[in-house]
Amino acid sequence: MDKLYIGIRAEDKSYMERRTPIPPHDCKYIMEKHNQIQIIVQPSTKRIFTDDQYLEVGCLVQDDLSICRAIICIKEIPIEKYIEGMTYLNWSHTLEGEPYNMPALDVMLKKNIRHLEYERIYDDNGVNITSFPYAGIAGIITFLNEYGKYLLKRDMNTPFLQIGPTFQYYNKKDAYEALQKAGQAIQERGLPPKLGLPLIIGVMGSTGSCGKGSLEALSQLQITLVNPEDLKELVRNSNDKKHRNTVYVCPFKTTDLVRHKHDVHKEFTSQDYYENPLDYEPIFHQKYLPYLTILVNDIYWEYKFPRYVTDSQIKELFESGNSRLQAVCDVTCDLEGSIQFLKKFTNPDHPVYYYNPISQQVHDEFDFESQKDIMYMSIDFLPSQMPYEASMDFGKALRNIVPYLAYSDPTKPLEESGLPEFLQNATVTLHGQLTQKFEYINELRKLNETETDHQKFRMITSYYSNKINTIKDNTSIDNKSLSQQQLSTDSDAQDDRFQSEDQSRKLHTSSSISETNIDEGRSVNNQRTLEEQIQIS
Repeated sequence: MDKLYIGIRAEDKSYMERRTPIPPHDCKYIMEKHNQIQIIVQPSTKRIFTDDQYLEVGCLVQDDLSICRAIICIKEIPIEKYIEGMTYLNWSHTLEGEPYNMPALDVMLKKNIRHLEYERIYDDNGVNITSFPYAGIAGIITFLNEYGKYLLKRDMNTPFLQIGPTFQYYNKKDAYEALQKAGQAIQERGLPPKLGLPLIIGVMGSTGSCGKGSLEALSQLQITLVNPEDLKELVRNSNDKKHRNTVYVCPFKTTDLVRHKHDVHKEFTSQDYYENPLDYEPIFHQKYLPYLTILVNDIYWEYKFPRYVTDSQIKELFESGNSRLQAVCDVTCDLEGSIQFLKKFTNPDHPVYYYNPISQQVHDEFDFESQKDIMYMSIDFLPSQMPYEASMDFGKALRNIVPYLAYSDPTKPLEESGLPEFLQNATVTLHGQLTQKFEYINELRKLNETETDHQKFRMITSYYSNKINTIKDNTSIDNKSLSQQQLSTDSDAQDDRFQSEDQSRKLHTSSSISETNIDEGRSVNNQRTLEEQIQIS
């Protein structure tokens, strides 16, 4: 019986990228369940799992993946390394017509690549299979390390210096032990009054996966949770002795951030807010931001929505003496997005920059002459800082998907290829063309060639993205059924089973609504449709 080879690339997007999409034990699971499948792993000396660990479970380790039926990785692939006619599963960052990745898309089309996108694979609840909390967790750990150094530059020694950057820990357990020790030190030794007590950390987007991750990490400090309504009183009683030994954390829901423009008493619903965002205006910058020491941004945001904090708003707060804000940990990392003074992305080598809200200038280094500059962390690839846990969850998500890639036939039309519906809907390119659900990318490319207004282009991009999202919600995967029924038989019978799976799968419509935001001062007619506002016929 001929073997069906599946390849795992060695990640080369960044020297910090140590994740793998399939850990050794999941490779073993796949090959034991499917005797016909053989996994080949490219050698890597930086991957979180060693080559020997893959060899021990029966994988082949070699550079050449050209015999594989599909290659799986995490990040983008250098355009010169695409193999003609290959199937790839990874994040390509092409779905919104990102200009910097259009050359890669062109190569995929030219080389007849079948590309499947993680961003479009959903479970039965309409949740993306790669929706992990690690960005929020990793962001908090590295941020607290930088915040400790920031305070030290302002002549304050704090227990936050006991916390290292996320990437130095082997796993989450090791990192959390450091956070717990820092939290214990705060309770025992306290924080310096010079810091500006109470220390209040606000978390926007606290109900999403990133927000839950941030709250999980912060909870290791033995925090005290407070409600938005408590903030004013906390700050008013700034001399309360318990503030020295307490870190306060305030989670914010969408209802805390916006209100209806025309009816302030209207009951808030996520559906109405998502469908009619221009009917809402933000209140966060006026109502709650003045009381925060640190702002953690975990909220999902698109460019069609206005901002929570603008340059002018934070400038006004500082000029009026009504701001306590010292630092921002931006996990979502939307450039000049929900927080406008996110002016640049950072990296683990240089995790933060400093923003002067008065002059609106950005400094890479701490300015001792301007100690009230806001420290801003905006690392846009945080999950790579937790390679062990992230890889483990990747393996759980992919172990029952990989066989479909091995048994399906990329030479046939998409509907006849043997891929189930939920993977058909994640297939971006096939036979040298964009598949039907992703033809909108061509429109985005045309707009990008003619549109010089960055903000307007991103609004249009968001519009098209939402249009495609309404289509993708009709896809699902039942992992339990998949593992128990489809993948439990001998590999000899798999081909027919995988071919027929598509016809028996039921469509699933997700009712989940992403948390979004909006801004005041939008100079458009609220009654016009979004299509009219962005002039799309």
